[in-house]
Amino acid sequence: KKGSLPPLGLSSSPLVPWLLWNLWTARNKLVFEEKVYQTDVIITKAVVEARAWEEANAKKQQIQKKVAPGRRISLKTFSCWVDGAWQEASKAGGMGWIIKNESGEVICRDSSYRPFVSSALMAEALALREALRKAQELNLPSLQVYSDSQVLISTLGEGRDLNEIAGILQDVRNLATLFCPISFMFIPRLENSQADVLASSGLARLLSL
Repeated sequence: KKGSLPPLGLSSSPLVPWLLWNLWTARNKLVFEEKVYQTDVIITKAVVEARAWEEANAKKQQIQKKVAPGRRISLKTFSCWVDGAWQEASKAGGMGWIIKNESGEVICRDSSYRPFVSSALMAEALALREALRKAQELNLPSLQVYSDSQVLISTLGEGRDLNEIAGILQDVRNLATLFCPISFMFIPRLENSQADVLASSGLARLLSL
């Protein structure tokens, strides 16, 4: 009895790479495990995987569209400055952030710390994630985020992933969808001195324990 194949449902993703991959894995199953997969099963599996990849890629593009790095969105919005501090010898990290309302009044100023931080970039990314979580708790509708980490801001803007902070970046992108609009801006370190002081104080607290 012949099985019916599902409709492709693919708009732009090529099916051939997924077919080749599933043919290869089916061949390995046959050779090493003596398992036999029917042709319709292999094709169906390839279609399902291609469709899942296309949907995941579309979702990622939607998230990137909501994030507007490198562009000031409005003077009448909530602003957030974030910074990370890191000590290589102890692998300790400190995070600091300041959130201001539309009038420039500070509504949140805080810091935290964390052990086992692998790099200064990770400390910066952790600070950003903590700040976005706090902004979520405050139910802020929109946000302009400032950081002196050019690598972090450019990575977010280009939609790239870095293995070192992949999980944190995904959290940041998910949190970013809660604000409309949201923008990430790079600023020189001298313009981020208040967040820097908070991050350093968080690091100092950890080192004193």
